[in-house]
Amino acid sequence: MTNLMTPKELNEIGDQYFYGNGVDKNIEVAFTYYKRAADQNNPVGLANVGKYFLEKQNGKQALVYYQKSAELDYSLAFIKLSDMFLNGIGVKKNKKKAFKYLESAVKLNEVDAYHQLGQFYLLGIGCKKSEEKAYELFDSSAQSNHTEGMYQLGHLLINGKKIKKDDEAAFFYLDKAATNNNVNAINYLKELYRLPHSYLKKKSDLTRMKMWFFYDEILAGLDDVDALRRCAFDYYNGTEVVGVNFDKSIKYFKVLHGLDHVDGYLGMGLSYLYGYGVTCDLERAQNYLEIASNRGSSKAKNALGDMYRLGKGVEVDYNRARDYYLEAAKDNEEDALINLGLLHYRKQIKNANDTLALQFMTRASEKNSAAAFYWLGIFSDKGIGQNRSFDSAVKFFEKAIVNGNVGAKYKLAQLLYDQTQEEKMPKRKKDKQYLDIRDLLLEYIENPLSQDVNVLYSLYLLGDLFSLNDFSEASDKRKRYFYESAAEKGFSKAMVKMFDILSAKEPQRALFWLEEACKKPTDGEEYFQMGLIYNNGLFGKKQDKVMAQKYFTKAAELNHKEALIKLSIGN
Repeated sequence: MTNLMTPKELNEIGDQYFYGNGVDKNIEVAFTYYKRAADQNNPVGLANVGKYFLEKQNGKQALVYYQKSAELDYSLAFIKLSDMFLNGIGVKKNKKKAFKYLESAVKLNEVDAYHQLGQFYLLGIGCKKSEEKAYELFDSSAQSNHTEGMYQLGHLLINGKKIKKDDEAAFFYLDKAATNNNVNAINYLKELYRLPHSYLKKKSDLTRMKMWFFYDEILAGLDDVDALRRCAFDYYNGTEVVGVNFDKSIKYFKVLHGLDHVDGYLGMGLSYLYGYGVTCDLERAQNYLEIASNRGSSKAKNALGDMYRLGKGVEVDYNRARDYYLEAAKDNEEDALINLGLLHYRKQIKNANDTLALQFMTRASEKNSAAAFYWLGIFSDKGIGQNRSFDSAVKFFEKAIVNGNVGAKYKLAQLLYDQTQEEKMPKRKKDKQYLDIRDLLLEYIENPLSQDVNVLYSLYLLGDLFSLNDFSEASDKRKRYFYESAAEKGFSKAMVKMFDILSAKEPQRALFWLEEACKKPTDGEEYFQMGLIYNNGLFGKKQDKVMAQKYFTKAAELNHKEALIKLSIGN
């Protein structure tokens, strides 16, 4: 039956063995099939025998078979012969012969040859340089939907000296090549968006960054390890360009794991540790993280420290957590340095002290860690390991903001607000500071990475800000808007403010907010106000001293000063 096999069938089976497709790779077995096809004077079979001899590093025999294949007008044989003479593979280098062979492939309308011959003309390889001829060949290749031709055409339209430049057409062809997985086009477009190219300067920085990431993600789809790592961690951590997306981060971590990359194990461990994109599985998390740790991943060591610090799947053990963090800190792992600083700051380990807290946090800040700058702002404000310094706190919060820390905007606004209320300053300076506070809080609220609880405090602080008589933009309307926004999100203190605002004109609505506040008390003010209502029979409530006493007592339990006084002197 095998004697009746066609050359096509023989070549296909040969390919299976040559490349190991569905069978164990064996080029000797492949050769037997290729040779039988070649013996039937099949041009593909002849070229495949040439390929076999090249693999065996027998250039002389490879040349013989490729030439026989070319004599039968097999275009791919011409391309291979061109490559052999261009690079001196089994033959003496000869650029003119390389050019002639490639030219023959083009005459046979071989699509794979157009862009290659275009490169010969562009660089003057075996021929006289000609951008015009290079352009024609690149264009022919691009019109045949060959992605390398599209890339070369786009590149020439941007960089050519003797042809008319056309940025719009260039980006069209480069994008088409990139979205069809041409790596050269992907990397070139990333570079153009990074610089940026003059054609892109009208686009915002954020738009250019998003496009850069768009092309990088295409590269990740081609299993480029560096791109896979960037995409995985960008989706895991969230950036200005892409929000947190654990479904996508786990997708890329799984690919990295399949490639046996250490960050694949790290990412899988982190994902299972916190249940990000997968069901939380602390045992699997620990296994993945230990593998990554044993392969030298300082981030995995830090994560194992987190498991002991947080008691995830193990008993809380701050000292063991410290040991993992110290191992990671040997590589200057910034999260480990921060965690060590916080263990000392929070007095969670033996011999904890503020000086070491400051030292570890300072080391982390030397890596431009936004989180470290944030904590140094806290340390400066509170005088941890140093004298308290308002100016240093402001400086560190500003550095944290520049490096992308969102929470620092809220903390800086709070710090500046407290200063305006505690210190005397010129009216103009104070008003400018109010405006800075307003902008910081609004930016914080609008950021998708902001913490919900601090958003509530920010809304409340904006309400306070617009209540100030010495603020040039003071406004009852804005004050109510921000207090009401915080109240609607469940912030009790804002509900009490809404009670104050609405008491005179909308008493029933005011009472509604106070009743809601009493369901989630904070500082006792809600209970105290409700006690006054029952004590004096207000807002349609019947006077009830017993009920009033009950609310005053609840307020006093929260250390509400007026309630404590009222109880001490009686009603």
